[in-house]
Amino acid sequence: MRRIVVVGGRGFFGAAAADLLRREGQSPLVASRRPGADVVADAEGPASLRAALRSHDVVIDAAGPFQQRSTMLVETCLTIGCDVIDLADSFDYVKKVQALAPAIDGAGVRVLTACSSVSAVSAALVRLSGVHAPVRVSTFLAPATRNTSTAATSQSLLSMLDRPIRVVRNGSLVERRAFSETRAFDFPSPVARASALLAESADALTLPRIWPSLRDVDFWVDTRKAVLNALLAATSQSGSLRSAVRAAHGIGRRMTKRLGATSGGFGVEVEDGTGTRHSSGFLHSSHSYIVAVAPAVLAARHIAAGAFASTGLIPADRQVDPWELVGYLRESGINDFGIQD
Repeated sequence: MRRIVVVGGRGFFGAAAADLLRREGQSPLVASRRPGADVVADAEGPASLRAALRSHDVVIDAAGPFQQRSTMLVETCLTIGCDVIDLADSFDYVKKVQALAPAIDGAGVRVLTACSSVSAVSAALVRLSGVHAPVRVSTFLAPATRNTSTAATSQSLLSMLDRPIRVVRNGSLVERRAFSETRAFDFPSPVARASALLAESADALTLPRIWPSLRDVDFWVDTRKAVLNALLAATSQSGSLRSAVRAAHGIGRRMTKRLGATSGGFGVEVEDGTGTRHSSGFLHSSHSYIVAVAPAVLAARHIAAGAFASTGLIPADRQVDPWELVGYLRESGINDFGIQD
Protein backbone atom coordinates (compact mmCIF):
# COMPACT_ATOMS: atom_id res chain seq x y z
CA MET A 1 0.00 0.00 0.00
CA ARG A 2 1.20 3.47 -0.88
CA ARG A 3 1.30 6.24 1.72
CA ILE A 4 -1.77 8.45 2.03
CA VAL A 5 -0.91 11.98 3.18
CA VAL A 6 -3.71 14.36 4.21
CA VAL A 7 -2.52 17.95 3.75
CA GLY A 8 -4.59 20.20 5.96
CA GLY A 9 -5.31 17.14 8.06
CA ARG A 10 -5.83 19.11 11.25
CA GLY A 11 -8.66 21.15 9.76
CA PHE A 12 -12.27 20.01 10.02
CA PHE A 13 -12.63 18.22 6.68
CA GLY A 14 -9.06 16.95 6.59
CA ALA A 15 -9.45 15.44 10.04
CA ALA A 16 -12.74 13.85 8.99
CA ALA A 17 -11.08 12.25 5.95
CA ALA A 18 -8.19 10.95 8.05
CA ASP A 19 -10.59 9.52 10.63
CA LEU A 20 -12.61 7.67 7.98
CA LEU A 21 -9.43 6.20 6.52
CA ARG A 22 -8.33 4.98 9.96
CA ARG A 23 -11.69 3.29 10.48
CA GLU A 24 -10.94 1.27 7.33
CA GLY A 25 -7.58 0.16 8.68
CA GLN A 26 -5.52 2.69 6.75
CA SER A 27 -2.71 4.68 8.36
CA PRO A 28 -2.91 8.15 6.81
CA LEU A 29 -0.24 10.69 7.64
CA VAL A 30 -1.59 14.05 8.79
CA ALA A 31 0.32 16.97 7.29
CA SER A 32 -0.09 20.49 8.64
CA ARG A 33 1.74 23.78 9.01
CA ARG A 34 1.04 23.58 12.73
CA PRO A 35 3.17 21.49 15.06
CA GLY A 36 1.83 18.21 16.33
CA ALA A 37 1.06 16.68 12.94
CA ASP A 38 2.72 13.54 11.58
CA VAL A 39 4.35 15.63 8.87
CA VAL A 40 5.04 19.37 8.75
CA ALA A 41 4.03 20.72 5.35
CA ASP A 42 2.60 23.94 3.96
CA ALA A 43 0.38 23.60 0.89
CA GLU A 44 1.89 26.85 -0.42
CA GLY A 45 5.48 25.99 0.54
CA PRO A 46 7.28 23.93 -2.13
CA ALA A 47 10.34 23.30 0.05
CA SER A 48 8.26 21.87 2.89
CA LEU A 49 6.25 19.76 0.43
CA ARG A 50 9.40 18.33 -1.16
CA ALA A 51 10.72 17.45 2.29
CA ALA A 52 7.46 15.81 3.38
CA LEU A 53 6.32 13.92 0.29
CA ARG A 54 7.68 10.91 -1.56
CA SER A 55 7.21 9.58 -5.05
CA HIS A 56 3.96 7.56 -5.35
CA ASP A 57 2.35 9.17 -2.30
CA VAL A 58 -1.40 9.71 -2.51
CA VAL A 59 -2.07 13.26 -1.34
CA ILE A 60 -5.50 14.37 -0.12
CA ASP A 61 -5.50 18.16 -0.21
CA ALA A 62 -7.93 19.57 2.37
CA ALA A 63 -6.07 22.82 3.04
CA GLY A 64 -8.81 25.38 2.52
CA PRO A 65 -9.94 27.98 1.80
CA PHE A 66 -9.16 27.12 -1.82
CA GLN A 67 -10.28 30.60 -2.87
CA GLN A 68 -6.92 31.81 -1.50
CA ARG A 69 -4.80 28.99 -2.89
CA SER A 70 -2.37 28.72 -5.77
CA THR A 71 -1.67 25.42 -7.54
CA MET A 72 1.72 25.12 -5.84
CA LEU A 73 0.85 21.79 -4.22
CA VAL A 74 -0.27 20.23 -7.51
CA GLU A 75 2.76 21.53 -9.37
CA THR A 76 5.14 20.27 -6.69
CA CYS A 77 3.45 16.86 -6.67
CA LEU A 78 3.91 16.63 -10.45
CA THR A 79 7.67 16.96 -10.01
CA ILE A 80 7.76 14.45 -7.13
CA GLY A 81 5.40 11.95 -8.75
CA CYS A 82 2.46 12.05 -6.32
CA ASP A 83 -1.21 11.64 -7.05
CA VAL A 84 -3.43 14.47 -5.77
CA ILE A 85 -7.05 14.44 -4.64
CA ASP A 86 -8.42 17.81 -3.55
CA LEU A 87 -11.60 18.90 -1.81
CA ALA A 88 -11.70 22.22 -3.65
CA ASP A 89 -14.99 24.13 -3.73
CA SER A 90 -13.53 27.11 -5.59
CA PHE A 91 -14.40 27.89 -9.22
CA ASP A 92 -11.12 29.79 -9.70
CA TYR A 93 -8.95 27.13 -8.10
CA VAL A 94 -10.44 24.34 -10.20
CA LYS A 95 -10.02 26.47 -13.32
CA LYS A 96 -6.31 26.85 -12.52
CA VAL A 97 -5.95 23.10 -12.01
CA GLN A 98 -7.73 22.42 -15.30
CA ALA A 99 -5.16 24.65 -17.04
CA LEU A 100 -2.45 22.26 -15.82
CA ALA A 101 -4.00 19.31 -17.69
CA PRO A 102 -1.15 18.96 -20.25
CA ALA A 103 1.48 18.93 -17.47
CA ILE A 104 -0.59 16.46 -15.44
CA ASP A 105 -0.89 14.13 -18.42
CA GLY A 106 2.83 14.40 -19.07
CA ALA A 107 3.71 13.56 -15.47
CA GLY A 108 1.75 10.31 -15.61
CA VAL A 109 0.01 10.93 -12.28
CA ARG A 110 -3.62 11.38 -11.28
CA VAL A 111 -5.19 14.64 -10.20
CA LEU A 112 -8.77 14.56 -8.93
CA THR A 113 -9.89 18.15 -8.39
CA ALA A 114 -13.19 19.08 -6.69
CA CYS A 115 -13.41 15.50 -5.42
CA SER A 116 -16.00 16.42 -2.81
CA SER A 117 -19.70 17.28 -2.70
CA VAL A 118 -18.85 19.58 -5.57
CA SER A 119 -18.19 18.10 -8.05
CA ALA A 120 -17.78 14.34 -7.47
CA VAL A 121 -21.07 13.89 -5.60
CA SER A 122 -22.93 16.20 -8.01
CA ALA A 123 -21.70 14.14 -10.97
CA ALA A 124 -22.54 10.85 -9.24
CA LEU A 125 -26.10 12.00 -8.58
CA VAL A 126 -26.52 13.07 -12.20
CA ARG A 127 -25.38 9.61 -13.29
CA LEU A 128 -27.75 7.95 -10.83
CA SER A 129 -30.66 10.04 -12.12
CA GLY A 130 -30.56 8.08 -15.37
CA VAL A 131 -30.72 11.28 -17.43
CA HIS A 132 -28.21 10.83 -20.25
CA ALA A 133 -28.51 14.32 -21.75
CA PRO A 134 -29.39 16.73 -18.91
CA VAL A 135 -30.23 20.31 -19.80
CA ARG A 136 -30.07 21.67 -16.23
CA VAL A 137 -28.31 20.67 -13.04
CA SER A 138 -29.01 22.67 -9.89
CA THR A 139 -27.13 21.70 -6.75
CA PHE A 140 -28.39 22.54 -3.27
CA LEU A 141 -26.44 22.65 -0.01
CA ALA A 142 -28.10 22.87 3.39
CA PRO A 143 -25.04 22.62 5.66
CA ALA A 144 -24.95 21.36 9.21
CA THR A 145 -23.59 24.74 10.28
CA ARG A 146 -22.96 23.76 13.88
CA ASN A 147 -20.35 21.30 12.58
CA THR A 148 -19.03 22.95 9.43
CA SER A 149 -18.94 26.64 10.32
CA THR A 150 -15.15 26.92 10.25
CA ALA A 151 -12.85 29.79 9.35
CA ALA A 152 -12.23 28.25 5.92
CA THR A 153 -15.92 27.70 5.08
CA SER A 154 -16.77 31.18 6.32
CA GLN A 155 -14.09 32.73 4.12
CA SER A 156 -15.30 30.63 1.20
CA LEU A 157 -18.80 32.06 1.56
CA LEU A 158 -17.63 35.64 2.09
CA SER A 159 -15.31 35.52 -0.92
CA MET A 160 -18.43 35.69 -3.09
CA LEU A 161 -19.26 39.15 -1.76
CA ASP A 162 -16.29 40.83 -3.44
CA ARG A 163 -17.00 40.02 -7.07
CA PRO A 164 -19.59 38.61 -9.45
CA ILE A 165 -20.06 34.85 -9.34
CA ARG A 166 -20.16 32.55 -12.40
CA VAL A 167 -23.02 30.24 -13.35
CA VAL A 168 -24.11 28.61 -16.60
CA ARG A 169 -27.26 30.08 -18.14
CA ASN A 170 -28.59 29.30 -21.61
CA GLY A 171 -25.41 27.45 -22.47
CA SER A 172 -23.03 30.28 -21.56
CA LEU A 173 -20.93 31.10 -18.53
CA VAL A 174 -22.34 34.35 -17.15
CA GLU A 175 -21.81 36.59 -14.15
CA ARG A 176 -24.35 37.23 -11.42
CA ARG A 177 -24.28 38.91 -8.02
CA ALA A 178 -23.99 36.33 -5.23
CA PHE A 179 -27.13 35.70 -3.17
CA SER A 180 -29.26 37.78 -5.55
CA GLU A 181 -31.68 34.93 -6.40
CA THR A 182 -33.58 32.38 -4.32
CA ARG A 183 -34.76 28.87 -5.16
CA ALA A 184 -36.53 26.30 -3.01
CA PHE A 185 -35.61 22.63 -2.70
CA ASP A 186 -37.47 20.04 -0.65
CA PHE A 187 -35.21 17.79 1.39
CA PRO A 188 -36.75 14.98 3.44
CA SER A 189 -36.82 15.31 7.22
CA PRO A 190 -34.91 16.39 9.27
CA VAL A 191 -33.66 19.06 6.83
CA ALA A 192 -37.05 19.78 5.18
CA ARG A 193 -37.60 22.70 2.82
CA ALA A 194 -34.56 24.77 1.88
CA SER A 195 -34.87 28.35 0.72
CA ALA A 196 -31.47 28.64 -0.90
CA LEU A 197 -29.48 31.57 -2.27
CA LEU A 198 -27.59 31.62 -5.56
CA ALA A 199 -23.88 30.98 -5.02
CA GLU A 200 -20.86 29.77 -7.00
CA SER A 201 -19.26 26.37 -7.36
CA ALA A 202 -16.89 24.45 -9.59
CA ASP A 203 -19.85 22.55 -11.07
CA ALA A 204 -20.21 25.35 -13.62
CA LEU A 205 -16.77 24.32 -14.95
CA THR A 206 -16.73 20.57 -14.43
CA LEU A 207 -20.21 19.36 -15.36
CA PRO A 208 -20.57 20.88 -18.88
CA ARG A 209 -17.34 19.13 -19.86
CA ILE A 210 -19.02 15.82 -19.07
CA TRP A 211 -22.51 16.65 -20.37
CA PRO A 212 -22.32 19.11 -23.31
CA SER A 213 -26.13 19.09 -23.39
CA LEU A 214 -26.24 21.24 -20.25
CA ARG A 215 -27.77 24.68 -20.72
CA ASP A 216 -27.96 25.68 -17.04
CA VAL A 217 -25.70 24.81 -14.11
CA ASP A 218 -26.04 26.59 -10.77
CA PHE A 219 -25.38 26.17 -7.06
CA TRP A 220 -27.62 27.19 -4.17
CA VAL A 221 -26.88 27.51 -0.44
CA ASP A 222 -29.26 27.76 2.51
CA THR A 223 -27.55 29.04 5.67
CA ARG A 224 -30.35 27.35 7.69
CA LYS A 225 -31.22 30.68 9.36
CA ALA A 226 -33.85 32.89 7.74
CA VAL A 227 -32.32 36.06 9.22
CA LEU A 228 -28.88 35.23 7.84
CA ASN A 229 -30.34 34.34 4.45
CA ALA A 230 -32.09 37.71 4.35
CA LEU A 231 -28.90 39.50 5.37
CA LEU A 232 -26.86 37.83 2.64
CA ALA A 233 -29.57 38.55 0.07
CA ALA A 234 -29.46 42.21 1.06
CA THR A 235 -25.70 42.33 0.46
CA SER A 236 -26.32 41.82 -3.25
CA GLN A 237 -27.83 45.33 -3.29
CA SER A 238 -25.56 47.18 -0.86
CA GLY A 239 -21.80 47.67 -0.90
CA SER A 240 -21.75 49.14 2.62
CA LEU A 241 -23.66 46.16 3.93
CA ARG A 242 -21.17 43.81 2.29
CA SER A 243 -18.38 45.58 4.16
CA ALA A 244 -20.26 45.30 7.43
CA VAL A 245 -20.90 41.59 6.94
CA ARG A 246 -17.21 40.97 6.26
CA ALA A 247 -16.21 42.94 9.35
CA ALA A 248 -18.57 40.99 11.60
CA HIS A 249 -18.06 37.53 10.13
CA GLY A 250 -15.97 36.29 13.08
CA ILE A 251 -18.78 36.96 15.53
CA GLY A 252 -21.33 35.47 13.15
CA ARG A 253 -19.28 32.32 12.69
CA ARG A 254 -18.98 31.77 16.44
CA MET A 255 -22.72 32.26 16.89
CA THR A 256 -23.46 29.85 14.04
CA LYS A 257 -21.12 27.30 15.57
CA ARG A 258 -23.10 27.50 18.77
CA LEU A 259 -26.66 27.97 17.50
CA GLY A 260 -26.59 26.55 13.97
CA ALA A 261 -28.25 23.47 12.54
CA THR A 262 -26.96 20.00 13.37
CA SER A 263 -28.70 18.30 10.45
CA GLY A 264 -27.57 18.85 6.89
CA GLY A 265 -28.20 17.81 3.32
CA PHE A 266 -26.85 17.90 -0.21
CA GLY A 267 -29.17 17.53 -3.16
CA VAL A 268 -29.26 17.77 -6.94
CA GLU A 269 -32.14 18.57 -9.26
CA VAL A 270 -31.60 17.27 -12.81
CA GLU A 271 -33.85 18.35 -15.65
CA ASP A 272 -34.05 16.47 -18.93
CA GLY A 273 -35.02 17.71 -22.38
CA THR A 274 -38.74 17.13 -21.77
CA GLY A 275 -38.77 19.33 -18.66
CA THR A 276 -39.00 16.37 -16.27
CA ARG A 277 -37.11 16.95 -13.03
CA HIS A 278 -35.30 14.31 -10.99
CA SER A 279 -34.29 15.15 -7.39
CA SER A 280 -31.92 13.12 -5.23
CA GLY A 281 -29.31 13.54 -2.55
CA PHE A 282 -28.02 12.71 0.90
CA LEU A 283 -28.72 13.93 4.42
CA HIS A 284 -28.10 13.13 8.07
CA SER A 285 -29.21 14.48 11.42
CA SER A 286 -25.66 15.12 12.65
CA HIS A 287 -22.93 13.82 10.30
CA SER A 288 -23.86 15.05 6.83
CA TYR A 289 -20.32 16.42 6.38
CA ILE A 290 -19.20 12.84 5.64
CA VAL A 291 -20.73 13.33 2.17
CA ALA A 292 -18.11 15.99 1.43
CA VAL A 293 -15.11 13.76 2.20
CA ALA A 294 -16.38 10.33 1.14
CA PRO A 295 -15.35 10.65 -2.56
CA ALA A 296 -11.77 11.55 -1.63
CA VAL A 297 -11.57 8.72 0.89
CA LEU A 298 -12.81 6.17 -1.66
CA ALA A 299 -10.52 7.46 -4.39
CA ALA A 300 -7.47 7.50 -2.10
CA ARG A 301 -8.17 3.95 -1.01
CA HIS A 302 -8.35 2.69 -4.59
CA ILE A 303 -5.27 4.59 -5.75
CA ALA A 304 -3.21 3.42 -2.78
CA ALA A 305 -4.24 -0.19 -3.49
CA GLY A 306 -3.33 0.08 -7.18
CA ALA A 307 -6.98 -0.27 -8.20
CA PHE A 308 -7.43 3.06 -10.01
CA ALA A 309 -6.29 2.61 -13.58
CA SER A 310 -6.84 6.03 -15.16
CA THR A 311 -4.18 8.75 -15.06
CA GLY A 312 -4.21 12.44 -15.89
CA LEU A 313 -6.80 15.01 -14.85
CA ILE A 314 -9.75 12.79 -13.87
CA PRO A 315 -13.25 14.11 -14.74
CA ALA A 316 -15.69 14.44 -11.85
CA ASP A 317 -17.89 11.55 -13.00
CA ARG A 318 -14.92 9.15 -13.03
CA GLN A 319 -13.51 10.00 -9.62
CA VAL A 320 -15.81 7.63 -7.74
CA ASP A 321 -18.23 4.89 -8.75
CA PRO A 322 -21.76 6.23 -8.03
CA TRP A 323 -23.09 3.00 -6.54
CA GLU A 324 -19.97 2.46 -4.47
CA LEU A 325 -20.44 5.98 -3.09
CA VAL A 326 -24.08 5.28 -2.23
CA GLY A 327 -23.15 2.02 -0.52
CA TYR A 328 -20.31 3.61 1.42
CA LEU A 329 -22.52 6.46 2.64
CA ARG A 330 -25.28 4.06 3.63
CA GLU A 331 -22.81 2.02 5.65
CA SER A 332 -21.74 5.29 7.31
CA GLY A 333 -25.33 5.97 8.35
CA ILE A 334 -26.00 8.65 5.74
CA ASN A 335 -29.54 8.63 4.37
CA ASP A 336 -30.25 9.03 0.66
CA PHE A 337 -33.40 10.05 -1.17
CA GLY A 338 -34.60 9.85 -4.75
CA ILE A 339 -32.09 7.10 -5.63
CA GLN A 340 -33.65 4.03 -7.20
CA ASP A 341 -31.86 0.74 -6.44
